[in-house]
Amino acid sequence: MDDLGSAHGYTFATVGESGGVDYTEQNKGITPIFYIEVMPDDKATEEAGAVRMRELEVVRLLVAGDMFNVATHPVTDEIRARFPVQYAAFKAKRQDSHIDGTPLKNWPMIPALRIAEFNALNIFSVEQLAGVADSNINRLADGRVWREKAIAWLASAKDHGAAAKYAAENARLNERVDELTKQMAELLASAPEKRGPGRPRKEVEVA
Repeated sequence: MDDLGSAHGYTFATVGESGGVDYTEQNKGITPIFYIEVMPDDKATEEAGAVRMRELEVVRLLVAGDMFNVATHPVTDEIRARFPVQYAAFKAKRQDSHIDGTPLKNWPMIPALRIAEFNALNIFSVEQLAGVADSNINRLADGRVWREKAIAWLASAKDHGAAAKYAAENARLNERVDELTKQMAELLASAPEKRGPGRPRKEVEVA
């Protein structure tokens, strides 16, 4: 366990303290893939007199557009603090838990061939494609074209989302107005009918 890096070829990096740290910039273009590494447990094997294995949570950090830049770490409290959403999805065993955003496979305008090519370069979502750095964009087939398409699609989706929100709010407001109008009509219909003023009293003539 203590020699995980040297024994299994892992690359370690120093992660800052989690208290109050903003990882937004550090996480740009990074895809964390959490998984379980099964390895021998020397201590348990010695105590049991038989081979015992143990599970270790590990994360592989991939850089969008750079298939050779991969770092792997045992999962620590700092890693959990840095990637809380992805780690929670991993613990919940959700499919595609490593993807943050809209998966490329759910983007209607991109062909399967491009998805496979981008996945090979650690690009799994439309958001990641839109954020590929200029230094890596030429590694993608028609990279600049697809990056611009991704940026435009995300902007359009954002505008559509805002429009849908306003439309839903307007629909709820109209429903409320219709409900109040109906309630008012029911109240008026159930109110007792008021009689009009009586005929004026006839004066008695004196002979």
